[in-house]
Amino acid sequence: MKTILFIVLIGLGIQATHAQIPTTTQRHLINSQYTGKSYELMVLLPQNYSPADTIQYPVLYVLDGKYSFPLFQSISNLMELSKEIRDLIIVGIDGYDQTKEEWLVSRHGDFTPSHQSNADTLWTKILKLPERKLQSGGADKFLQALQHEMIPLIDQSYKTSKERGLYGHSLGGLFASYCLMKAPGLFNRYSINSPSLWWNASEMLKMEAPADTAINARVFFSMGAYEGDMMLQPFRTFTKAMTEQHYQHLQMSVRVFEGETHVSVVPSCSSKTLKLLYPVADK
Repeated sequence: MKTILFIVLIGLGIQATHAQIPTTTQRHLINSQYTGKSYELMVLLPQNYSPADTIQYPVLYVLDGKYSFPLFQSISNLMELSKEIRDLIIVGIDGYDQTKEEWLVSRHGDFTPSHQSNADTLWTKILKLPERKLQSGGADKFLQALQHEMIPLIDQSYKTSKERGLYGHSLGGLFASYCLMKAPGLFNRYSINSPSLWWNASEMLKMEAPADTAINARVFFSMGAYEGDMMLQPFRTFTKAMTEQHYQHLQMSVRVFEGETHVSVVPSCSSKTLKLLYPVADK
């Protein structure tokens, strides 16, 4: 009985403490000259963030911010209660003022490395979208927008360090893989989850950097065990190849979450992203 009472009191204490936590969030709007689209940046600052001091913070950029940012906000606030992760700035990125249909169309274009008309037609039917709405192959333009518009805005507006991370899931994971191969120095933390590496006959395997390439980054790959062979097979091939290349300075971890699907795995991989990429031990 005493044990049960203790657990209840601890739970109430956490709830009370959590209710008192000030959540510091800000928003920015960018009209990109590279993609021709409008993006909203949702910024979560550390609880002790102050413009008056000289402390600089790592930044984690989270794709599909419409859905991912609230999740990261909740997880990071909870982990801060027990000091399990470092203080960091989290930036959610997504299209501005979009319907669900507009969101699906926009991310399909931004996150895919090549134009594939057959894939556009297939996913138009699967997602029940109007014909000729999906236009793939905009990853390079989105990468330019990220590198030359979004990151500079955050660096100018907040006290950021040079430690920069990128989180992506599904097509967002495909884009994060593309960044890792195309511009490995842009980020030094990568969370690549359930990546759609099947895209264009697994073209990401062909983009793999030479073995003597220095990738000075910590990379977390994850997948749900119930995602099916279309997802799992290229994922295993890609992560195996990354391991065998022995890239200089690359720290890599791979996790397949048992019992999880493509969607249900998101909370697990989000929590693990913060634990693995931003542990308190790094301070």
